[in-house]
Amino acid sequence: QGTGKTTLTSIMSIILAYFDLKVNNLSLDDIYKTYNERIKLRQKDERLRWRGPPGTHDIALGIKVLEQVCQQESPILIPRFDKSLHRGQGDRIAAEQVERVDILFFEGWFVGMNPVEETVFDHAPDPINSEEDRQFARDNNQRLREYLPLWSKIDRLLILYPLDYRYSLQWRQAAETKGGMTPSEIEEFVKYFWKSLHPQLFLPPLLKQADIVVEINRDHSLGKISYQ
Repeated sequence: QGTGKTTLTSIMSIILAYFDLKVNNLSLDDIYKTYNERIKLRQKDERLRWRGPPGTHDIALGIKVLEQVCQQESPILIPRFDKSLHRGQGDRIAAEQVERVDILFFEGWFVGMNPVEETVFDHAPDPINSEEDRQFARDNNQRLREYLPLWSKIDRLLILYPLDYRYSLQWRQAAETKGGMTPSEIEEFVKYFWKSLHPQLFLPPLLKQADIVVEINRDHSLGKISYQ
């Protein structure tokens, strides 16, 4: 979170348009389950109180979009999500209809992540401290398996890699200086995602799979760029 995924894909879309390429962006957020579906999901599992972790997305919808792009179907319906609806709970809105997509940037905070060995949760890093935390982490790890068919549709994987995953908390706090959540609420929010898919456990194997890794420093400047 906070590495600049959405900003980068937006800028790249503008640049590539000068080369007469039809570019579009799809966020992992755009394939969230609908508001009503997430209400039912929370009723079944109260731990999924925030959208974002594995299990809160419509995987079949994501696969359908990527297949439409790969097969050059026309028109292509790109799903969109409005985070402001339902007092910040968000909901899906009308899809964007496009006739052609040469390049689709698919971005999200855990795009490409694969399940890890269950034993890593026996001695997991902070804030996975209680047995309840460990079970939540294990359950999210299992739910990641449902995303593998979606990841298989990705042609190239680029990782924006903060040299210290804890930067994301600092970045979020800086972004909220003009209002919104309190510092304690921000910390709870960010740590919720660390509990669901902890960067220290899931990022190292992902970096080995990536085609390009871009290191991000604390001040958001670029560090080393690696090609694999």
